[in-house]
Amino acid sequence: MFEFRRLAIMLGVVAIALTATTSTVAAGAGSQNQILKAVNSIRQHYRLPLLQLHPSLQKAAIEQAQLMAQSGKMAHKVGRGHGFSARLRRVGYRGLAAENIARGQESLKHVLGSWLKSPGHRRNMLHPRMRFFGLSANRSGGRNYWAMVLGG
Repeated sequence: MFEFRRLAIMLGVVAIALTATTSTVAAGAGSQNQILKAVNSIRQHYRLPLLQLHPSLQKAAIEQAQLMAQSGKMAHKVGRGHGFSARLRRVGYRGLAAENIARGQESLKHVLGSWLKSPGHRRNMLHPRMRFFGLSANRSGGRNYWAMVLGG
């Protein structure tokens, strides 16, 4: 528990405001820098290689967050032809990949904390072979829909 509290404090300096209706987090350079810093502070804590933002994985994360917000559903596959593998093919990414999704968390700090508490999501974020990622959020119906796509 102490370890998680320490991570939460480290992430406390990072907050991303989401605008009304439908918006994508990480659209501006400042937001991307904050996301990169927050994700890598976790990786650094566990002495893992730092991640780099990847344009194709970012596109896949944006698409997933938008699809979930539009449908009001949190799922890795939102409609025909919109599964994880299909998204990766569309953006041209090949190789090791994983996806974390979430709904409802109000900030980057909270979504990263939720994923760290979940064994599967935590495993994806702390996978030692992961080197790249994209992360996006979309707001719809008063909820945030989050997607993080990691690749190695």
